[in-house]
Amino acid sequence: MNTYIKIVLRDLGLVMHVPGAMALLMVPLCFWWSEDYAVAYFGGTALAALVAGQILYHLLRDAGETRLSHGMMTAALAWLIVPIFGAVPIWGAAESLASLRLTPETVREFQDPLNALFESFSGFTGTGLTMALRPSRLPACIQWWRTFTEWIGGVGVIVLMLTIVRLNAGAFRLYFSEGREDKIAPTVRSTVRTIWWIYLLLTLVSVLAFRALGMEWWPAINYGMTAIATGGFGVTDHSFGDYGNAIKVAGMVVMLAGAVSFAVHFQILRYGRFSAFYKDTQHRFLALLTVAGVLLATLELRWYRGEWTFVDPAFQWISALSTAGLQSVDLNAWSPSAQLLLALGMLIGGAAGSTAGGLKLVRVALLERGVAWRFKRLRKKPHQLPRYEFNGGVLSEEEAQDRIESAAILTIMWVVVLFFAVIILVHFVPEKYTLGEVMLEVASAQSNVGLSTGITNPDLHGFAKGILMLVMWMGRLEIAPALLLLLAPMHHLRKRAETRLRV
Repeated sequence: MNTYIKIVLRDLGLVMHVPGAMALLMVPLCFWWSEDYAVAYFGGTALAALVAGQILYHLLRDAGETRLSHGMMTAALAWLIVPIFGAVPIWGAAESLASLRLTPETVREFQDPLNALFESFSGFTGTGLTMALRPSRLPACIQWWRTFTEWIGGVGVIVLMLTIVRLNAGAFRLYFSEGREDKIAPTVRSTVRTIWWIYLLLTLVSVLAFRALGMEWWPAINYGMTAIATGGFGVTDHSFGDYGNAIKVAGMVVMLAGAVSFAVHFQILRYGRFSAFYKDTQHRFLALLTVAGVLLATLELRWYRGEWTFVDPAFQWISALSTAGLQSVDLNAWSPSAQLLLALGMLIGGAAGSTAGGLKLVRVALLERGVAWRFKRLRKKPHQLPRYEFNGGVLSEEEAQDRIESAAILTIMWVVVLFFAVIILVHFVPEKYTLGEVMLEVASAQSNVGLSTGITNPDLHGFAKGILMLVMWMGRLEIAPALLLLLAPMHHLRKRAETRLRV
């Protein structure tokens, strides 16, 4: 076994402690809810994950320092393996209840291991597309486990692992591999701990706000956790459609808070610097797109349905842009152009360094600046030098071009993945669904959102479920680590061929 594989497996062993610890925490809760049948499955998951993690780490702990390519490979594998552990309790609880005559059909659907795996993938990636047609009929242990996976997935399993485990060498590379770049505090360890206290505070405020506005405690807790995590799971059958306008407005505020970067939250909460929001380019874009999108969605529904309504269009646009995926209406009743508008919002996503998915606003802002800089260069005289200003600072020409190139490459990869996923999925969905609805579903999965027109359901073809899980995984990793893993066998074969040619 070469050193590269040893380093990846060692770090993967550390990450496996996260689902193990999560499942272990579920055991006393199962006793609390008198759902003893699930204890064996949560306990078994905890034991398997923790033992496997300990073995890998202790056998390979001296493998070497983690580099960026190691971290990206670890992240790619972690986001494949962790959902497998997470699927076991969902499947096991359904198996235990299946023999009972009064077990709801929505629970029986999880006897299919693929449905349980899909639910776990959707949870840990913070997506929210679900195989549960009636979430209110699920037992408390499955409802809570779905919420718990989304809440942890909101900041990332590697971020949680770095909070608990003291890892000096390579810590930043693992942190970076999960799509995070900002260091709020001097070290990675202090940064991730700062992220968690902010996250806990925002979650508590969200729960209390929902409860104060009339939600019962159980949905308030669950929706408070999934809304701030910008995930789409719920414990009621119609998500926020089961509540009045006051709760929907509170939901909008919570979803937007989830789409704001932790660095800005830190500046506001620690120092009271509210100016940090509007001084940051991507957050100005967030405010601008929020207002523009709400207006466009409202006008589109007025044009299509002939009636003025504001709260639901605003809620759905904010849900799409923040990638929260919570729903207040049936999207099948919306016009194709309104659905495409939501798909665009999902592709853009929230701020980098937040719990939101999508391309991220900082990349959209860079592309917009790149277009503006290009036109400025065309208008300048030969002796004049262009000035590259971004986010309150001045960039060198080389740095500006590098940033724009990185944003453009990721955008192209994002669109290519979306295109091929739509082409494949359209062959596996019922004919009643339009191309626009298929695009919305794929965009929802790829940007880790959760909005759905009904395509995602237990009767969906198994291959289509696999495609949606694949794009959830690639979207959560922001594509590059996923491609690194997928292309690794080809790279290995090429190196072997080159070696044989040299010999």
